[in-house]
Amino acid sequence: MRKKLYFVIPDLLTVSLILFLLPGCLKDHITRNYVMSRPVYALKTTVLSGINGSRDQPIVAAGKIYVKDQYIFLNDIDKGIHVYDNSDPSHPVQTAFLNIPGNEDIAVKGNMLYADMYGDLLAIDISDLHHAVFRNILHRAFPARAYLNGNITILNDNLVDSTMVITGWINKDTTVSSQDPQDPYPYYYGGGYLLAPTYYSNAAVSSSSNGATGVAGSMAKMVLVNDYMYAITESHSLGVIGIKDAAAAPTMSAPISVGFDLQTIYPFQGYLFLGSQIGMYIYDLSNPAAPVKAGTFMHGRACDPVISDGNYAYITLHSGTSCGGANNELDIVPVKDLQQTTVPTTYGMTGPHGLCKDGNLLFVCDDGLKVYDAANAPTLKLLTTITVKGSYDVMAGNHNLMVVTDQGLYQYRYDDNNQFDQLSFLAVKK
Repeated sequence: MRKKLYFVIPDLLTVSLILFLLPGCLKDHITRNYVMSRPVYALKTTVLSGINGSRDQPIVAAGKIYVKDQYIFLNDIDKGIHVYDNSDPSHPVQTAFLNIPGNEDIAVKGNMLYADMYGDLLAIDISDLHHAVFRNILHRAFPARAYLNGNITILNDNLVDSTMVITGWINKDTTVSSQDPQDPYPYYYGGGYLLAPTYYSNAAVSSSSNGATGVAGSMAKMVLVNDYMYAITESHSLGVIGIKDAAAAPTMSAPISVGFDLQTIYPFQGYLFLGSQIGMYIYDLSNPAAPVKAGTFMHGRACDPVISDGNYAYITLHSGTSCGGANNELDIVPVKDLQQTTVPTTYGMTGPHGLCKDGNLLFVCDDGLKVYDAANAPTLKLLTTITVKGSYDVMAGNHNLMVVTDQGLYQYRYDDNNQFDQLSFLAVKK
């Protein structure tokens, strides 16, 4: 028996009502253009076996600087470490390139170089700089370290297979249809991360005796003091890492909760000066295995590297970044009496970053490199401003000056009359 099919034909009023209400029930789809960024992975074992890169590797993004003996170790952000023989500062010679994805910090003791590889800490034998040898690894020494592409944080180390490491990114323009009227970037989509195109961008120096440690700049997050490394393992914690036995793997005790939003470490005469987004914390190293808080100085929210000469701490604050805040200034804080609360002497700045001190000279990266006479600190006298673009960190000593900028690494020689002559320039090649 054939079934009968019945069609209900609504009247004109019903049809009109449905057509009127329908747009309110459905969301419009919005089409947007993004950069699709997909991570490229490699086995850690493969990366570590190929740690010796080409000595002709150009600088892509100059980062932190470290000096030991006649060598300059210059971080290339998230790519590795350029090593230059600086015996003649007028003609530094690239001696090696260490291929370390995710590298930002450097420390050297004797012939052992320590470097971060995203969340891990590597120990690398550089007895022969032309043939560096990976020796040991401390897994997850920096558990909060995030992966970056340009200036966008898009993947946390906790989400990555422990056997793999990100060695690069493949970026491709893509169009996505969405019902969300807001831009939700960056977010995971189809095996990669969507980034808004407008947000995406590729983006004291003295000789040391063999066996001693080198010197780090003011932006360092890990430093060496005798048989220990002190490192910011995550934004609220200080890691104490034993490195006495260079042949053994570095060992870390339970991280110490020392403050909030930590950013930099500066060691001086048995103390650690920790810069954070909200202040400065000072820790006593009388017991090097267990640092003890000795003093604090709180300031408005801003990014904050700090150095000290034993009498004063010099702190630069800058805004306009993820640190938040609106301060752009140099604060000078007495530290002779660490228990006494003092009012800092403040100097207005444009957007300061790293700084250093050589004798009575204070160098501050801010709209060029500012050079001050600090003989009567906290009163400063501006002597000159060296014209460099995008200054980031500075190291000075023995009349030699190094300035890291987003253009590359400058070297100068200065005399007792504070005359500065440029010696060399290692340029970024984008």
